[in-house]
Amino acid sequence: MNRRRLPALIAALVASAALVFVALPGHSQETPGEDEPLPERGVVIEIDSPERSLYKIAIPNLRGSATMGSAGADVVRNDLTLVSLFQVLDSRSFIADLDAEGLGITPASWSAVGAQGVVKGEIRQRGGSIEVEMRLYELSRGDSATLTKVYRGSPGELRGFMHDFANEVLRVLTGEAGAFDSRILFGRRLGPGRKDVYVAHWDGHSVGRVAGGDGVNMLPSFGPGGIWYSRLTDMGMFITHSNANGRRIIDGDGLNMGPTICNGKVYFTSTRDGNSEIYSADTDGSNVRRITRHPAIDVSPSCGPGGRLAFVSTRHGSPQIFVMNGNGSGVRRVTFRGSHNQTPSWCMRGDQPMIAFTGRSGGLDVFTVNIATQEYTRLTQAQGTNKDPAFSPDCRMVAFWSNRGGIFVSNPEGANQNLVIPGGAETLRWR
Repeated sequence: MNRRRLPALIAALVASAALVFVALPGHSQETPGEDEPLPERGVVIEIDSPERSLYKIAIPNLRGSATMGSAGADVVRNDLTLVSLFQVLDSRSFIADLDAEGLGITPASWSAVGAQGVVKGEIRQRGGSIEVEMRLYELSRGDSATLTKVYRGSPGELRGFMHDFANEVLRVLTGEAGAFDSRILFGRRLGPGRKDVYVAHWDGHSVGRVAGGDGVNMLPSFGPGGIWYSRLTDMGMFITHSNANGRRIIDGDGLNMGPTICNGKVYFTSTRDGNSEIYSADTDGSNVRRITRHPAIDVSPSCGPGGRLAFVSTRHGSPQIFVMNGNGSGVRRVTFRGSHNQTPSWCMRGDQPMIAFTGRSGGLDVFTVNIATQEYTRLTQAQGTNKDPAFSPDCRMVAFWSNRGGIFVSNPEGANQNLVIPGGAETLRWR
């Protein structure tokens, strides 16, 4: 690529909220076809409405420490509320004698307030350490605990213990553990010509900067060696990771950007051959291979089940979502509604391959498509700008950025939307 073009490209990249589709100078687009419009949002059922069948669970404060007991219970309450499968009962409704019950339960006292399950816990301090015993009761099984776990460690590990127990509650009640110990990765604009990469626990706790320093750090992804991202300089863009001490892992002429790790390979977008194409490389930066070969623009690879990739291409006119095998074979278009679709995030819900994406429909909104059935679901509408979705590792939740205030999570139908990480964010990844 002619380096004289780089300043204009850099300005465009920095100005954009997220790099997903960039019309490079000298590359024209075909006229978009007449695809059906993206769907309107259907009737939204509120998550706490009586028509929706949610598992009613009571979670009193943990015993033994007023401060830690309240904080620990709040973590479990928040996890189970946000996953959209539970109705966490208001503690003001409890009629049970908590002191007399201890870690046990009197089933009639909990059935009377509508509980189907009860979580109990106790924190025991052992010098500078804590021991936490947690129990789950299912009222249908009487007064014997269905699940008991004991955790030992420092007080600072309490949140992790609670996330783990909430995961186990889901495993017992649904057959599949939760993803409450996961993290969300994102880019954030800090000012003119400045972006950095951040990571946080999925519930918004412990937001921290991964990449700092001068310049623009963006388009992050989880992978071996740490957190991978693209660094933009006045001489181009290269790919590095958080443990590389700024070393260029994948470099070359033009722009090299948007890494995603899939089956032990790094997939990325590059303009090294003049056009925007998708490439693969080993994780040490060697063995670079071109995966796509098309005069259209191909960007935004995203790892999917079985090592397949989703990506964005203009090969049929406007930007649309495609999938292909890891070697570039089997290219197939999977979005056929809307005129501008981008930022794919892939997940398997049971045996159903789902892709969440940003679609332009008036403004920007979040959608999912079942690529086997071509069933589309609109998650947001008339709620400002919403974009850059990412599925949780268990596919039970979708995170996305909204100009309503930051990163929100909802269920895959768009219900129960909650702000979890305030502030600017782009190109979300969840693992």
